[in-house]
Amino acid sequence: MKMNKQKLKKFTKEISIPLILLILYYFLFHFQKIISLPSQDKFLDLVLNFINTQSIFIIFLIALIEGGLILGQYSPGGVVIFLSIISAQGDISKISLLIFIITLAYFLAYSLDYLFGYYGVNTLLKRFGYEKKIEKYRRLLEKNAFNTIFFSCAETNFASIVAAAAGTLKISFKKFFLYITISVIFWNIFWAIVLYFFGNAILSLFGATYLIIILVVWI
Repeated sequence: MKMNKQKLKKFTKEISIPLILLILYYFLFHFQKIISLPSQDKFLDLVLNFINTQSIFIIFLIALIEGGLILGQYSPGGVVIFLSIISAQGDISKISLLIFIITLAYFLAYSLDYLFGYYGVNTLLKRFGYEKKIEKYRRLLEKNAFNTIFFSCAETNFASIVAAAAGTLKISFKKFFLYITISVIFWNIFWAIVLYFFGNAILSLFGATYLIIILVVWI
């Protein structure tokens, strides 16, 4: 019973940020008689325009945070690449630059996550409840390091934990960095291609609901 209460408390803490945003989103757009706001579709356009007008440095920082072991777990993994590619509106040169910047940010973030695990910051790992997750991915890394790193890089939250787990195993940094380089480049290009061809179709299909889907998946 005590263990269940601890798990429930931890789960509630982890979903608090996206849940608050989801409630706020629902409240604002279902009580527009009280507060004058743009429509949900116009709001989505404002979000995309905001991202599209941000400097490359800001996009880099957002991607760096997403790839971090601690702060990254409280952000929707990969959302920066999704929204930034869609907001580029098919501009191949801008998409290429965004992919390059985001890839560099992920390289740095995962390298820091690896060093975090390598130097055994166990107190923080325990404090944020990552011990069991780290142990799970340690076992997977011992079985097949490349596959574990490669498939985890499809989603930044998983990749950051796997990077820390690789550090705790004292896997050679050269080996780790080679694997992470191949994986990050592949998945960033893969998602960019998918969004280049289908991003507008996704927005046409879901409209403003796309933002709600992100929040729900985040939870």
